[in-house]
Amino acid sequence: MIAVAAELFLQHSYDAVTIEMIAARAGITGPGLYRHFQNKQALLIAVLEEPTQIVHEFAKRIAETTTEPKAAIMAMVESHMRLILKGPPSTLIFTKNEHALPEHDRRRIRREMALYAEEWVSVLIPLRPDLSEPEARLLTQAVFSMLNTAATLKKGLNEESISSIMRQAALHALLGRGDP
Repeated sequence: MIAVAAELFLQHSYDAVTIEMIAARAGITGPGLYRHFQNKQALLIAVLEEPTQIVHEFAKRIAETTTEPKAAIMAMVESHMRLILKGPPSTLIFTKNEHALPEHDRRRIRREMALYAEEWVSVLIPLRPDLSEPEARLLTQAVFSMLNTAATLKKGLNEESISSIMRQAALHALLGRGDP
């Protein structure tokens, strides 16, 4: 149900998606959906909350347990790619639908996304002493944007091809040189 809602919230805006659309695509009734979620807004929060927390926890664990920064950044890229290929990136859904979130939920989810980015920046800075901290943040956000597009631009490519191309592009951008 959450995966179905995520796809719909990515394809259409929050305002265009109805409970009936989500329920029909999920193969349940509208009242059945309301047994799990209080309303459409609660479903949107669930769509955004868990994936955002998961990617942050993965990145945090990688940053804390991997002593070699290059290995850590490679693991972070792999983790991000796996999650994108598994389902639509919560950041794209968030950007498209943040207007529908209560302010406290919007701030909480933004904070979680910022913490995720900081894990990447903390690993990237030792790898790229040529970058200032703001430049490292900008590069990290640019790589996120590039990786996240794989969720919507995968027409005609299999997951292995997408993963390989995006991994190479991300590592090239992050490491600032040829093949990793």
